[in-house]
Amino acid sequence: MKLHELGMLAGMSFRNLGRHRVKTVITVIAVAVSVTLYIFMDGWLLGMTLESERNIVAYETGAAKIQTQAYFDKKDDLPMYESFGNWEPLARVLEDAGYDSAPRFEFTGTLHAANGSAPVLCTGVDVTRERRLLRYPDYLDSGRFPAAGAYEIALGMLTADKLGLAVPRRMDAEKFDRFIETIAPDPSDAARIRGLYEARDPANGKKRPFSGDGDTPRKPLVYLKADAEQSDIEYIWDRMGSAGLLDVRIFTTIDIKALPERIDASRFTEDILPRFSSGDRGLLETVYEADPVLGDYFLVETGTDTAEKALALLLASDYTGAVRHVNQLIPATVTGVVNSPNPKNNANTVYMPLDALQDSAGLQLGGAVTELIIRRNDANDASLPGEFESPEAIRSVFEESSVPLPDDLVVKGWQDYVKDYLSASASDRISTRVMIFMLFLLSFLGISNTMLMAILERTKEIGMLRALGMTDSQVLFVYALEASFIGMIGGFVGVVLGCLINIPMVTIGIDYSAMTEALSGDIGYRVAAFFRSAWNVPVIIGTFFAATLVSGVMAVLPARRALRMPVTESLRFE
Repeated sequence: MKLHELGMLAGMSFRNLGRHRVKTVITVIAVAVSVTLYIFMDGWLLGMTLESERNIVAYETGAAKIQTQAYFDKKDDLPMYESFGNWEPLARVLEDAGYDSAPRFEFTGTLHAANGSAPVLCTGVDVTRERRLLRYPDYLDSGRFPAAGAYEIALGMLTADKLGLAVPRRMDAEKFDRFIETIAPDPSDAARIRGLYEARDPANGKKRPFSGDGDTPRKPLVYLKADAEQSDIEYIWDRMGSAGLLDVRIFTTIDIKALPERIDASRFTEDILPRFSSGDRGLLETVYEADPVLGDYFLVETGTDTAEKALALLLASDYTGAVRHVNQLIPATVTGVVNSPNPKNNANTVYMPLDALQDSAGLQLGGAVTELIIRRNDANDASLPGEFESPEAIRSVFEESSVPLPDDLVVKGWQDYVKDYLSASASDRISTRVMIFMLFLLSFLGISNTMLMAILERTKEIGMLRALGMTDSQVLFVYALEASFIGMIGGFVGVVLGCLINIPMVTIGIDYSAMTEALSGDIGYRVAAFFRSAWNVPVIIGTFFAATLVSGVMAVLPARRALRMPVTESLRFE
């Protein structure tokens, strides 16, 4: 078709929109709603994903970690015996290259407090380095971060609430009275604390200050007032500390690599030796000898290179007898409660100074750490780690320095530690987009239905156009272009509405803190309070063009159906 013909046909298609205003408006609204919803949901999912990933890096893992390969292979088990020492030279090399690094030691335990106990994930941290690299130490609901060298801990908000180690936000009246008696025996202190709370009657939802004089609502719950200032919270916290409510103990097990003193004969000959080559079997038989009376194998050589090699062989074969377990009870005081934007920090987590764990009263570490976390010192928390924070870039730093990375150590990126989360997040995005796409498709089926009705109503008109000399391709082009105009208008309106809705969602977001609290912080994303959207420009542009294109395609089938009718029958069609 020539250019002037295209212009004439396009004008005819555009005028048809005004001839059938009701159908046009209804279809435009359907397309606009679908486009708006798709843009909103895509930006919402992208925003939650990006925010979660940023929170993982900024509050949890850093950009990368250095660990032993053996530890990384068993990282879900937290094998503290696969730790490494002499990390300071590595940290100096990284610092010279523009990287911050922080040593850590992770272990599990049970936290015992006056009001109960809970399993916890404990992390020994270098207080100064940790604060420089990660952001969670700045998010304390109350108290302060532990001091270096002290048996002090910072505890996640959820566990602190469960064990009564946080300033209570809510409790029943009877517990509240006991709480006041414990932390404020002085009447003036008790009156000040009571004034910070209010009782709510579950029967009618009314609020009133908690007077403690017996004039309380029926079965009340006592809540900390919304206007309580941080200084008031710190005052209650200090009173709790003075009353000894923040003293806790951590029960854990120290894993120590050591050759077992005795191995059962059948275990040694039938299970252990067959795992190794003849040379390695000879080495083990040098370190262990069979007792002629008991028959079992006893350790006869210690402190030598041969004994160290034998220990390495047993550990490599995952022989559990090469790890000794020593129970340890660590006394500590809770000095702060962590309430960060990452719910992982707020769960069953404990942070304590790494140097306090070194001696016999701690974990007997002897300078060992399980990981060295890394981040560029000029990194922006709003951005995910880039090329310069990749494992390859960090490895190249050591290759170019005078301090090479030991052979048993590896550098892994942050994604390697949250693969399960990333997989679940990707699956969630796909399933949600499929559902939105189905809604998107339904709207275009509506376009097809609208065009079918419009074409059936204009069958006589189509016959007249064909009788006047218009070819089938020209008629098909007119109606496909008409539907494309509808899709274009609806797509434009949908894009505008989607962007207008997305603006406050990006800048402000929605506060989901009540829901995350009700679900104990586990909502599937590493976001604790505000959910914000993100701008996905390719999707916004692509959705507009998709609405235009698909609308035109949807009109082809009904138009072709009408064109199969002979011209004479079309002119007689009623």
